[in-house]
Amino acid sequence: MDKAKKSLFNHIGLKILSLIVAVFMWVVIMNADDYSVTKTIRDIPVEQKNADAITSLSKVYRVESGETVDIVVKGPRSVVDPLNAADFTASADLSETSITYSVQINVKANDSQLASKIQINPVDTTMNLSIEDVIEKEMPVKASMKGNVASGYALGNGKVTPNIIKIKGPESVINKVTEVRAEVNVAGMYTGFQKTVDPVCADAYGENLADQGIEFSVAQVSVVQDIFPTKTVPLKLSTTGTPASGFSVTTINYNPQEVTIAAEEEKLDKVNAIYVDNLDVSGLDETKEFDLKISDYLPEGVVLAEANDQLAVNIGFEKQVEKEIVLSGTDVEILGTDDQYEYSLVATPVFKARLTGLLADVHGVTKESLQLKIDATGLTPGDYEPKITYAVPKNSSVIIVGKVSLTVKEKVVPDPTEPGGDTPGDAGGNNPDGTPGETGGEGTGNDGTAPGTDADGE
Repeated sequence: MDKAKKSLFNHIGLKILSLIVAVFMWVVIMNADDYSVTKTIRDIPVEQKNADAITSLSKVYRVESGETVDIVVKGPRSVVDPLNAADFTASADLSETSITYSVQINVKANDSQLASKIQINPVDTTMNLSIEDVIEKEMPVKASMKGNVASGYALGNGKVTPNIIKIKGPESVINKVTEVRAEVNVAGMYTGFQKTVDPVCADAYGENLADQGIEFSVAQVSVVQDIFPTKTVPLKLSTTGTPASGFSVTTINYNPQEVTIAAEEEKLDKVNAIYVDNLDVSGLDETKEFDLKISDYLPEGVVLAEANDQLAVNIGFEKQVEKEIVLSGTDVEILGTDDQYEYSLVATPVFKARLTGLLADVHGVTKESLQLKIDATGLTPGDYEPKITYAVPKNSSVIIVGKVSLTVKEKVVPDPTEPGGDTPGDAGGNNPDGTPGETGGEGTGNDGTAPGTDADGE
């Protein structure tokens, strides 16, 4: 026993030292297997708390940065290695927004025991906001068709119900809205339709402003759209008013000269041209240009089936010239004569036609082409001052200076039983019974022509 005790306590110092070394080596080995590491965990969603602290003030906010947060985690390798974003919760209390519109981001581990084993260091500790007033305004809703309808057809009238709605949202966004649309895809369609669609907002560039916090007073709108067959017809132009004294319209140039229209088939069949008849040239003496909208001249129920609605018109003018043609009674044709009467036509000493117009129009006019005429239909013996009619050359005016007098008399028919009865009696001769002989009948000439003004130019 003594020997055993003596053996146990022999070299006690060395044995204690060995024990200490063994424990130290165990600690070193254990730490070598689970040493401390760091790990970056990205894109942890940041929960926004107490947002009503902003919205209750009739304001709206938008997160400029900080919707997610990255963190650096430090701790034992065995604890840190398995961690991911789902093990952490990040939040920002919007009731604590600073005057610079920034909010502190707080991150914590979901497991309280885990929290005691690691260190959490957010990479960015703030969420930055933009805060502005909420505004509301009324906007008309426009039907917007996407794609092309079937060949030979075109979009007609469209109607949106309701046609005015309210939009609400951040002031900066609402101020960008220039149009509220009700969009429908019409590719290949050839009949009208009614559809219910969501309204959308667009800016001045036509870009959709979706997902920018805009609220609508109605969730959907109804679109009723006509689709009509098409037809191409010419444009026909005419002027109104009188140009400056001594001038006439010489040219009317315009583009386009024909347009494609659309309407219900029954209406379309009745339209063979589009008439533009209000080009006022009153008092003009030099080239005049007009820029018109074709749609302003379409009949009711007819629409333009092409994008270009502009009509460009150029009207030219030319100074008029005067021309006089000397006339005589033989240049006037007597119409409506009766075989039982004789007609004698005498003109005043000054009897002429005065023409005013463009050189090209009056240059070739002759007394024959004026077709001067009077109408003697139903006239009985007597003296008359008949109305002269005549043809008016294109783009010209005609004034007849002077007049004619018409005498209508009974025809004298000689008595064949008396000597010389088959020939006109000699003026001043005596019959066998001593009575004066009858004179021969006067001849008449029948010349003349067509429609116009009074002989005195009235």
